[in-house]
Amino acid sequence: MNVAQRGSGPWAGVRVLDLTGLSGAYGTRVWAALGADVICVEPPDGNPIRRMPPLAPGHEGLEASLWWAYFGASKRSVVLDPTNADDAEALVALIGSADVVLDDALPGTQESYPWLANSGQGGLGVAGIVERFPHLTWVSITPFGMTGPRRGWLSSNLIGWASCGLASTVGFPHGPPLAPAGEIGVLMHGASLHAVIGSMMSVRARNQAAAAGEPGLGQTIDLSLQEVGLWLSPETGVPLYLDDQVPRPRAGNRRPVTSPMGLYPASDGHVAIIAIQPAHWNAMAQWVHELTGNEGILDEIFVDIVVRREALEAVDAWVEELTTQFTKQELFVEGQRRRIPITPVNTVGDLRHDPHLEAVGWWRTESHPVLGDFTVPGSPFTTDGDWWAWQRAPMLGEHTDEVLGELT
Repeated sequence: MNVAQRGSGPWAGVRVLDLTGLSGAYGTRVWAALGADVICVEPPDGNPIRRMPPLAPGHEGLEASLWWAYFGASKRSVVLDPTNADDAEALVALIGSADVVLDDALPGTQESYPWLANSGQGGLGVAGIVERFPHLTWVSITPFGMTGPRRGWLSSNLIGWASCGLASTVGFPHGPPLAPAGEIGVLMHGASLHAVIGSMMSVRARNQAAAAGEPGLGQTIDLSLQEVGLWLSPETGVPLYLDDQVPRPRAGNRRPVTSPMGLYPASDGHVAIIAIQPAHWNAMAQWVHELTGNEGILDEIFVDIVVRREALEAVDAWVEELTTQFTKQELFVEGQRRRIPITPVNTVGDLRHDPHLEAVGWWRTESHPVLGDFTVPGSPFTTDGDWWAWQRAPMLGEHTDEVLGELT
């Protein structure tokens, strides 16, 4: 197990080995931020994330990716080539020094790693590794899991969205399904965050058993992108379908529960509005009446959300007549004054200069020997203690000698 004590967070003293690409990057970043010694094992040409655009303006090469600058933060980089016998042997020793290993290789590869033969350990895979190092928690993040008829299928973040059914819920009623969240690998990040939860619980259970004088054993954790998506999907998919077996049409940027509910145009973008409670609707109706002179909207019949759902197109049109006359911020401020839930649909530029995020000090400035100073998001939560570690992303192989020296 790990003997190197790095950081001061709640998981200081725990070593996590990251053998993944994007599917484990966010989770291992959380591990590192909370004090664990996270070591990214990279091939000689670097982790695939290092080649993901966008690149920092005016820079190129394996240190220029803004994705790596964010997801590599607070980790250490070790370059090993498992086709080399010495490097393969070092990798086995490094695995033995870890508490947790995250791996996103396909099941067939994980079951029989070729580099184990190069290290003199034979053709064993995960089963043989955890038998040799019983304290170890091994986390497999694969498209469809380590078992089942689709275990060997190739996949991607987009295929994960499609296979779990979530993609079928995104888009407009008469159009095709749309990829959620643009190009970002949200489902992969969700899977890696579940990997963090599972592996932290495994380490905790192991340590508790050891403290009680019992064998401190790790666990193997099997994460499937499809199954993580299914776990996330109930709000939009599974329970609705199981309720009456009737597939729901895609709702676009409105929700056909009632009106107003969804995204509405402002003069400079869009706002999100939800008016389900009678007080919300009465305030909205009064505002529309004051601005447009619409008398019909004040009819008490519209207080009933079912009636507003049946008259959805008309009510939406009345609401849009109001929203298009104001900016996002004006709608937000006046909505707050009238106690109506209205929120601007922020762009990245809006968020970077958001006065609330500025006031709470959420954005951080980091320095990098190649990229210089740049701004990054802060921590997803704060605590009374200073739990979060903030170090720049490592250069390729920056810590190889340091980490391998710790194994001797």
